[in-house]
Parts: sequence; structure tokens; C-alpha cells
Amino acid sequence: MNIESIEPVIRKASIWVIVWSIVTFVCGILAIILPLTFSFGIALIIGCLVLVAGIAHLTFAFQTRSVDGFLWQILVSALYGIAAICLLVNPLLSVLSVTLVLAIFLLLEGILELALYFALRRFRHSVWVLIDGIGTLILGILMVRQWPPVSPEIIGTLIGLSLMLSAVSRVVLSLAVRTLNPALAD
Repeated sequence: MNIESIEPVIRKASIWVIVWSIVTFVCGILAIILPLTFSFGIALIIGCLVLVAGIAHLTFAFQTRSVDGFLWQILVSALYGIAAICLLVNPLLSVLSVTLVLAIFLLLEGILELALYFALRRFRHSVWVLIDGIGTLILGILMVRQWPPVSPEIIGTLIGLSLMLSAVSRVVLSLAVRTLNPALAD
């Protein structure tokens, strides 16, 4: 499948990409303005998601009692529950542990953005994906080098920069892809 064959889908989706990019950019600004709040917010959200996953595993275990692995599902549910409690009870420790996970996430995102650039490099403005990939990779490296962080504020600031960089990249690329004019990368 080539990109020209999905032109209608791209044209329809690009407006949503632009809207989502604006929301992402605003979140990036908020993360920079309120880095400590954003850092603790991320840890709180992840703690709640882990708790929901633990409840889901417990529910699944009781709904499939007749299937082998009931005990394992209960143990996985307990593990999720303990992790959620740890994340929710001690927010500073949560921020420190989430920092490492986010650093790894940013490193992997940067690598994937670079791979995306090589797939889209013949299109105009694809250089923005390259810039996003390099910037995200640098932010991931900075987070890994700063771990454990001297202050939790650094997490919110670096994530805010990453969000803003990704948002700008997506808006420019979305506007360029709408034209679907293959060309050499700028």
C-alpha cells in the first residue's frame, strides 16, 4: 500500500490530527508552566490506570474460573493492586519510578520517529518528523542521564517540551500530507 492510495483517509484524518496537535501543544505548555503538578499528575494517572488494570484482571479471573490459570490471574491482579497502591500512596516515589519509564518511552518514541521519517522522507516537510525524532531522542537521553532527577519538576518540563515538539511536527506534517505532493525532503 502506498500513501497515494489512502489520500481520502489522510485528508479526512488530517483535521483531527491538527486538533489533537493543538490539544497536545497546550498540554505541553501546561507541563512547562506547572512542571511539578504535571509530574505528580502523570504519576497519579498511571497509578489509577494500574489499579483499573488490576481490577480488570480480578474480574477476568472470576469470570473464567473454569479455565486454567485462575490462580495466576489472581496473582497478577494482586501484583497490579500492590503496584497501584505504591504509586498512589507515595507520590514522590511514583514520580521517580515513572521518570525512568517515561525516559525509556521517549527513547523508543525518538527511534520510531526516525524510522517514520525514513518512510516519509520523499514528502515535503517530512523533515519535521526528523526534527521531532531527534528532539525526542535527545529529551529521552537527558531524562535517562538525569535519573534519578534532582527535582521532580524536570520531568514535567522535559515532557512538556516533547509534547510541544510532537504537536508542531504533526501540524506541519499533516498540512503537508494533505497536498500529497511527493518531493525531496526540505
